[in-house]
Amino acid sequence: MSPTAISGTGRKILVMTGGTSGFGRRMLERLLAEQGDWRIYLLARSPERAAALMGMPGTAGRLHIISADLASLRTVASAAEQILADLAGTPIDAMAFNAGIQAISGDQASADGLEISFAVNHLAHYLLAERLIPSVRDGGRLVLTSSIVHNPQAFCLVGITRAAWEDPAVMADVQRAQNQFTERVDRGEARYSASKLLNLMHARHLGKAHPRIATFAFNPNIVPGTDIARERNIFQILGWKYIMPLLAPVLPTVRSQAQSAGDLLWLTTVADPRPLSGQYLDGRKVMPGSDESRDAAKIARVVEVSQDLLGKMALLPANENR
Repeated sequence: MSPTAISGTGRKILVMTGGTSGFGRRMLERLLAEQGDWRIYLLARSPERAAALMGMPGTAGRLHIISADLASLRTVASAAEQILADLAGTPIDAMAFNAGIQAISGDQASADGLEISFAVNHLAHYLLAERLIPSVRDGGRLVLTSSIVHNPQAFCLVGITRAAWEDPAVMADVQRAQNQFTERVDRGEARYSASKLLNLMHARHLGKAHPRIATFAFNPNIVPGTDIARERNIFQILGWKYIMPLLAPVLPTVRSQAQSAGDLLWLTTVADPRPLSGQYLDGRKVMPGSDESRDAAKIARVVEVSQDLLGKMALLPANENR
């Protein structure tokens, strides 16, 4: 598509991950229905779910599905280049990096041999940011989905195992990450928690490294009914999918998909982003986050390891390779 065709629509540009299911899909549905001035590029792995999205009202000429598997960094880099080529210089207004995976069935590796939660939840989004931030307009925004479980001290109703801080090079290692936990479920939960800490630390880094845009981390809190429990046993899956959503209004730290979708939509398209840059938001409220998430030396190490891993795979933009 030519630059004239894109700019002629008068629409804002959103790049998103995690929009094929859960509250991310609900957010996308609302955006398409309520804000006709947005054009969306959605990275998606499942052809079936992508096809289902195209049946929603308001998608014609506005929703573009870009094939990418966040567990394969080369497909992520290719997707970013495809978006940039299609935009042909039209600036991006907002990015919402919402996709996430929680793997508890053993030590799972990405296509690049990295621990799967680290690869999908953190490094794929780190790569997207490196590729796409130069094309975000001044005053644009990037929302990274984190979680309450990034903080070992925060109360969480479902009692998910929290991570112990490890060097990010260890977090990336499928054999060593959080291996102080002998039970695979505990180890998988801790790895997920660690990846959500990295998302917040990444947001804090970008808030300082790229002050011309606003980058912040979003905590949707515990959102039952999503697919994140798909590796659990049948009783846990049924409780998560059908029982907990009914109890969400009365359970602490639990939010409905509709509420979290509304919060993410507001942060992505409506909220004044300037005072939010580098911040951690619980819903729509700025919160301090964990002590570790504000540790400058640890944040610098996250950046160093992430840059090194991507640099070794020659996936950074040419002027970023080290």
